[in-house]
Amino acid sequence: MKLLTFRPARARTGHFGVLLSGNRVLDVTALSGRKLPGSMLECIQRGDAALAAVKAAVDDAEAALKRDEQLPRVFTLDAVTFEAPLIPGKIMAVGKNYADHAAEGSGQVYSRVAGFIKVTSCVTPHGATVRKPAWTETFDYENELAIVIGRECSDVAPEAAYDHVFGYTIMNDLSCRDVQSAERKEGNICIGKNFPTAAPLGPWIVTRDEIPDPHNLRIVTRVNGEVRQDSNTANQIYRIPAQIAWYSRAGFEPGDLISSGTPAGTGIGYKGPGSWYLQHGDRIECEIEKIGVLANTVTTRKRRG
Repeated sequence: MKLLTFRPARARTGHFGVLLSGNRVLDVTALSGRKLPGSMLECIQRGDAALAAVKAAVDDAEAALKRDEQLPRVFTLDAVTFEAPLIPGKIMAVGKNYADHAAEGSGQVYSRVAGFIKVTSCVTPHGATVRKPAWTETFDYENELAIVIGRECSDVAPEAAYDHVFGYTIMNDLSCRDVQSAERKEGNICIGKNFPTAAPLGPWIVTRDEIPDPHNLRIVTRVNGEVRQDSNTANQIYRIPAQIAWYSRAGFEPGDLISSGTPAGTGIGYKGPGSWYLQHGDRIECEIEKIGVLANTVTTRKRRG
């Protein structure tokens, strides 16, 4: 299933929903009497029982739609506003997890899973504008498969890692390369990866059963329609079991994320004429096979207030 958080017309808060056939959305939050979860996080926390209840509601809705019944709690996808699927407790990001991307930067490849923490206040949804900070000239994109943790856990053995996965989504790990590079010389990465709207997430979460092999997914990024990144998650250096095993030493809660690294084709590696760094008005589309497309547009305008 594809699970999302959205706002129907005139709604002030996000609703939990599931994508139906024909690009329609079932409003799970608005259903009653089924012991259904009221939010994405509640669904993750309640695990298999909640997913089974949601699946039953989906089957009923699909059957009703086949009978041409009008369902008041079903919306067309273009009639809703996307929210981030969830706001995770924490985002553990894997750095330099594709050899070709490492080569287009410093060339260094880590001897184990390594990276940085992305703060969750950076999260912004599919369709939202992302703000290029005024203090950078090297605003870059990174299309990444994100793993959604489904259970509280720590010190997970690699062979048990997938037992703790709820599903998968897309994160665009937006980066300010000039600041990131300066920070790395001091032994940390902080502001260059963490600023308002630095973590577009979505458009939805695909449950684990829909993606039996997360290491066989094409990953493509387009900027203004031009293909920049075109790779496959099979090319990751450290795979998901190793990522979960290492970062679980910090402890995981349901709804936490691991963002698993990006392949070559980012702005930092471009050697041709002009620049591939993002500018005002650019539209970024991060696509991952079996999940969908996470799309955002860049602005340089500051938010009022």
